[in-house]
Amino acid sequence: TIKIWNTKTGQCDRTLTGHSNVVTALCDLRYGRLASGSYDRTIKIWNTKTGQCDRTLTGHSNVVTALCDLRYGRLASGSYDRTIKIWNT
Repeated sequence: TIKIWNTKTGQCDRTLTGHSNVVTALCDLRYGRLASGSYDRTIKIWNTKTGQCDRTLTGHSNVVTALCDLRYGRLASGSYDRTIKIWNT
């Protein structure tokens, strides 16, 4: 799971549930969106205001270990499968 915390109150505002294994990477995509990578080999794009998963990206054959917002609707991901992939988000 991923927890969205209110840093002023210390309270958890939202819990994002959807990955089937450990979450290993997070990346702020702006405009209330968050990308997460996991041991389940997927990347999920979340709406942090609603808590809904808007999209699941598949293509890595091993753990997703790194995410980077490239702007203009693109996201880079790195994996133990020794690849870096560029996604349109």
